[in-house]
Amino acid sequence: MKTRIWLTGFEPFGSHVQNPSQILVEQLLGTHHEQQLHVTPPYGLESELVELEFAGEILTVDIHGSQASLPQIEDFDAVIHIGLNEKVEKINLEMCAINESNFRIPDNQGRMVQQTSVEDSGLALLHTTVHRPSIVATFEDDDSVEISEDCGRFVCNETYYRTLHEIETKGLQRRGRAIPAIFVHIPDFSFVPLERQLQVILELSARISQKPVVQVVGGVLVNENEQILACKRASDQVMGGYWEFPGGKVDASETKTAALERELFEELGIHSQVESFIDKVVHDYPSMIVSIDFYKCSTNAQVFSQNVHDDFEWVDEESAAILDWLPADIDFVQQLIERRFSSI
Repeated sequence: MKTRIWLTGFEPFGSHVQNPSQILVEQLLGTHHEQQLHVTPPYGLESELVELEFAGEILTVDIHGSQASLPQIEDFDAVIHIGLNEKVEKINLEMCAINESNFRIPDNQGRMVQQTSVEDSGLALLHTTVHRPSIVATFEDDDSVEISEDCGRFVCNETYYRTLHEIETKGLQRRGRAIPAIFVHIPDFSFVPLERQLQVILELSARISQKPVVQVVGGVLVNENEQILACKRASDQVMGGYWEFPGGKVDASETKTAALERELFEELGIHSQVESFIDKVVHDYPSMIVSIDFYKCSTNAQVFSQNVHDDFEWVDEESAAILDWLPADIDFVQQLIERRFSSI
């Protein structure tokens, strides 16, 4: 898998003679790297080997620097801005940008902005466009990295907010999803050495540029009337109102059958027996790839709990054909209809 990253650092500012973000970024600009990745459950990977190409620039610490990336980012697969935070001792992965500038020192143009919006028409807060859960899973046990919810109110935050605002307002996408963009605040190299920081940026670049693969299990319950159980997603859920099979994500260190038994208990309040594997379905959503293993299941339960669904129906082939199924389930349901539920 090949990917192009727009990467930026900053020139020195304030009392700093040099800026570690400039030193780090200049090590990568104009280079190509092959990055080997390992799966971090419960998320899989599209590719464990990613070819990275870096382009970008060292930004000035002023309003021009905060705007410099905007004409460039639509041509890249992902965006990473890097800046120095002299108060931190770990690499901070910033999860959001705030629509406010409130400088404690002047920028390199002498601007001293106080309690002013970055973009007058923008939302109060914009979240990173990377897939947060998979990034958190990757770095949660890394002592040199932490997740941050506060990007400050200086030019770093201003730059980050402008990039996210550009992606949102212009609908900039790659492969059906918003271009992944994140800001990384780094500490001085005395806390985390340059070589380690480079490793983290390479790992981050290779992961955010591909869609995470989510391993899911689904249960096909069949009753004595040769009907299958369809469950209607709650209206307050993502894709609420669609019909689906009960099931869910496989947790780290959990077998698929154990995960399905757990999910059926949590969702339906039933004890079940996972009997046999039926089929695997892989569906490409805009933000992720879902890999679903479907199993035939049995239960003696007569009553189901409505813990996460708005409705349940036992349906035959004719009724199943007219339900509004989740996109990932449509082809699988059609296959079951064609072979008849009695053969499951």
